[in-house]
Amino acid sequence: MIRFVIAVGVAVLLGGSASAEGQCDQVKQAVATYGYASARKHALENYGKEAVAFGDKCLRGSGGRHRSKRRIRT
Repeated sequence: MIRFVIAVGVAVLLGGSASAEGQCDQVKQAVATYGYASARKHALENYGKEAVAFGDKCLRGSGGRHRSKRRIRT
């Protein structure tokens, strides 16, 4: 539980795109450890809607480093 608290706290406090990938990894680890429902409930109660939105964005795959899905043809 403490890992999730730290992960969400870091995710909320640091908003840079360079650190977003690492923060998303921490959120994913917390969800894997404690489950999505528990992690989301804890984030909402302790950090607010912004933290939940950040975590959801990470889990959807749009958090962290953005990668193009299109191939460049030469």
